[in-house]
Amino acid sequence: MIQIDLEVPDRPGELAKLAAILGDAGINIDAIGAESAGGRSYVSLIVNQPMQAREAMMKSGYACSTRTVLVVRLDDKPGALAALARKLGDAGVDVVSAIHLGTVGGHAQVALGVDNLERARSLV
Repeated sequence: MIQIDLEVPDRPGELAKLAAILGDAGINIDAIGAESAGGRSYVSLIVNQPMQAREAMMKSGYACSTRTVLVVRLDDKPGALAALARKLGDAGVDVVSAIHLGTVGGHAQVALGVDNLERARSLV
């Protein structure tokens, strides 16, 4: 799965602008994470057409990057994420992003951006 990361101005209407660019391009947002700090906003997206979304964003003047993320299925119970994060950390894998994709049937799916994808895959 591909995650798109953008840094955008921290001002009213930016999320609407991003969503409109994607909507106009026929791209669906499957999951989103966003936060603001120090006058900038950061948005991470999981979309149904990542390469087309990246192209649409860049044509609209946004700098963005992509990363392949690891999708993991966890039991939806206290401590499940902690156990996985500890396992990855103990193995020297740095988790650099996390987006909750949804919870169904007692299991949560999480997209994790990591600094060593192959090592992380071998641990889950």
